[in-house]
Amino acid sequence: MFSKVLTVALAIGLVNSLTYTVDTENEALFTINDRFVSAALDTGLLDSVNLSNPRLVQLAKHLTDTAPMYLRIGGTPADTVYFQDDTVEGSGPGPVGDSLVIKGSFFEELVEFTRKANLRLLFDLNSLLRNSDGSWDSSNAEVLIAFAQKLNVSLDWELGNEPDLYQAIYKKYVTAQQLGADYKNLREILNKYDLYKNSPLVGPSMFDVGSNKGTEDYLTNFLNVATEAVQAVTWHQYYFNGQVATVDLFLNPSTFNYLEQRTKVVTSIVGNRNKVWLGETSSCYNRGAPNLSDRFLASFLWLDKLGLGAQLGLDLIVRQTIWGYYYPLISEDYNPNPDWWVSLLYKKLVGPKVVSVTHDGDELRNVRLYAHCARDSDLWGQSAVVVFGVNIADSEQDFSLNLSSDDKVYEYELTADELLSQSVKLNGETLNLNDDGELPEINAATSTVTEKYSMPAHSIKFWVFPNSNVQACQ
Repeated sequence: MFSKVLTVALAIGLVNSLTYTVDTENEALFTINDRFVSAALDTGLLDSVNLSNPRLVQLAKHLTDTAPMYLRIGGTPADTVYFQDDTVEGSGPGPVGDSLVIKGSFFEELVEFTRKANLRLLFDLNSLLRNSDGSWDSSNAEVLIAFAQKLNVSLDWELGNEPDLYQAIYKKYVTAQQLGADYKNLREILNKYDLYKNSPLVGPSMFDVGSNKGTEDYLTNFLNVATEAVQAVTWHQYYFNGQVATVDLFLNPSTFNYLEQRTKVVTSIVGNRNKVWLGETSSCYNRGAPNLSDRFLASFLWLDKLGLGAQLGLDLIVRQTIWGYYYPLISEDYNPNPDWWVSLLYKKLVGPKVVSVTHDGDELRNVRLYAHCARDSDLWGQSAVVVFGVNIADSEQDFSLNLSSDDKVYEYELTADELLSQSVKLNGETLNLNDDGELPEINAATSTVTEKYSMPAHSIKFWVFPNSNVQACQ
């Protein structure tokens, strides 16, 4: 007989206990986007990444084999981009000032890369090309849009990157109302193209909504003008500055709670008007933290962001960045970093239906768990639930699972020899690609349903419970 409530009780030490209760009786809390785990390639990296590198293509495609994803081309330099079609003669006036030129021949390479890797392109257009009256000068964007349609490439669009920082970075200011009008203009332009009249337009790609009332007002005023023009509201979130990052910051429980505070500010402003996307995010800004944000140390924040973000109603999360700087999924020499393996395992196990989870712990707990309906698998069939999360404590945490289920539980435990390792172990075995770049066997450990389980110190774990009685997963 199944219990009415699936309860995960974690004994912390000998006295305190933490209980997570998974809702078994109601429908899914949310159903997230199929491309929930997506990635970005910063515009500033376009001149250094090798898009024809077969290993990069292969690693990106491994991530899309289970679930699709976006590749967002954006970042601070997006507002310096000037498109120039070098595939034809007389392509119009050249760029001015310190523009970052993207040529048509390179754009073709970018499109070919996304096709090989089965990625969908999300392209961030330059918002700081302005007319004398302050309105957006769309002429260069239209050259790019027409060129993209000529290539017959389906892609989606964004306009500008972090307008709340324009004054600080570029000594320019675009009002929220003007940016909203510019988005409406772009929507009308896209509607003229058969290939893009149904393409989502998302924005306004703000840096930090909630840092002050001015940022909240900016988003509110933008949406008052542009709600009908955008299909999703995008904003960016990082936990701290990469230039001052420490190991303790990556593991401090209070760091993990920052995402919830900011997300609730954004979702309260947006309400039911639009989907909300975390359109650019990683552990720390300023290009990450050398030798910290590409190590196993950073994987706790990454998985927690995926679990907490979905539980808070975020529809899609774009990881900065797939390659380059100090926080990539794929290293500079085109090998998988720990967060790549975490993303792969998440995509393999975690389905789009979010199951409500409550707990009786405090905000500074070390064990943080989430639940979704599991992806269907030949191993466990349908109607399974996956509970996943992190233990950021430096000691093993024993816990009990009060669960009526099939006898077998499938476990995937990620650890590393040390926090600053660039490799990761699955159930005690180091994960490596095969010599041909293909995936190794991703095998579960199995155990029987008992009352006692454990999470090692500094570990990540997924438990899949077959044939659950969770109504949302039936």
